[in-house]
Amino acid sequence: MESTHHDSHQLPFWKKYIFSTDHKVIGIQYGITALFFLMFGFILMMIMRWQLAYPGEVIPFIGKFLGENRAPGGIMLPEFYNELGAMHGTIMIFLGIVPLAVGAFGNFIVPLQVGAPDMAFPKLNMTSYWLYFVGGVIMLASFFLPGGAANSGWTAYAPLAVIATVGQTFWLLGMVCLIQSSLLGSMNII
Repeated sequence: MESTHHDSHQLPFWKKYIFSTDHKVIGIQYGITALFFLMFGFILMMIMRWQLAYPGEVIPFIGKFLGENRAPGGIMLPEFYNELGAMHGTIMIFLGIVPLAVGAFGNFIVPLQVGAPDMAFPKLNMTSYWLYFVGGVIMLASFFLPGGAANSGWTAYAPLAVIATVGQTFWLLGMVCLIQSSLLGSMNII
């Protein structure tokens, strides 16, 4: 009797979890990333609530780290409050709630519900996640730019959105990545 030997090898971590085309792994990636963004948006909201509750007071714990151009002496400037409001709304909606609902649950559950082994276009699905991630990183990077993050609100209100700052430009670049990500992701679910 002849026995057959099947070689099985594990994929490296970066290929299995980072650049995966498996719908379950991508759903988990969306979920973890969206929860991170939701926590960051929650922290921004807590800073804003502190300012409303105690105007003109030093922000505890992080006030001294915000910089003299945003919070001199740990006391928040009105422009920085606008930045927090714009980025809080953007992060909670476009980087948190929608990707958690559509990206995480949609990627994880839809193929299982229809009995498919994977999404229709797995590499497109992976590209969708990475565009989402890059868009989020671009938006968060705008906090470290001269002039700060976008301060036009999460819907880019016209009076404030026409003020050309580097932060507003980065916000728009991040939105372009997020819109492309949503478009690519929706092509798999239709």
